Amino acid sequence: MAMMMSQFESEKTTSTSRRRILWVDGVGGYLLTGRDEVTLGQAIAGSSADIGIVGDIRQRAGAIRRSGADYLLQPLQATQLNGQAIERAQLLRHRDLIQFGERVQLRFTQPHPLSATARLDMVGLGKFQPHVDAVLLMADSCLLGPQANCHVVCPQWDPASGPLTLVRRSQDWFFNATHELLVNGVPQQGPVAAVPGLRLCGADFSLSIE
Repeated sequence: MAMMMSQFESEKTTSTSRRRILWVDGVGGYLLTGRDEVTLGQAIAGSSADIGIVGDIRQRAGAIRRSGADYLLQPLQATQLNGQAIERAQLLRHRDLIQFGERVQLRFTQPHPLSATARLDMVGLGKFQPHVDAVLLMADSCLLGPQANCHVVCPQWDPASGPLTLVRRSQDWFFNATHELLVNGVPQQGPVAAVPGLRLCGADFSLSIE
């Protein structure tokens, strides 16, 4: 376990590790993190956790590491995976249920078969801090749209328009769109950098990045 712990703690990522919050009007808020490894723990002042949780857990409850399209869960406190106690790193699969302590439960999903990006939803007692609906563990792409296999399902969007894709390019993220959008009130085509302060509007949607 010591070797696994050192792997989780030793590697640092570049500017893609910066957290951002995606707000989709009429849908919800999503914390975006591009790190290959993240820690989860109690959201208190001075906490080193990448994903803060308001709930009955330790300051460092667990860690999730991505390798390619695979994710490993490393328990750092009493942890269950699908109702079974685990003490060593375990491979996560679509719709796995993670439980830290007695009450905090999260659902892990990888909704799109062609994207390694994963999603964490709170299903037990507890809240994410900052207060968002879910956390997106960003790999190379993330899809937003009305389809059930999108990472962010937007029921009111027009299916004919296809999903809006958020992709990683070099050290940053960009929205790819096949039609003209309003970027901070200005018409624009082509990739749009997903930077804080962005306001993006289409024919049937609007979103922002914080």
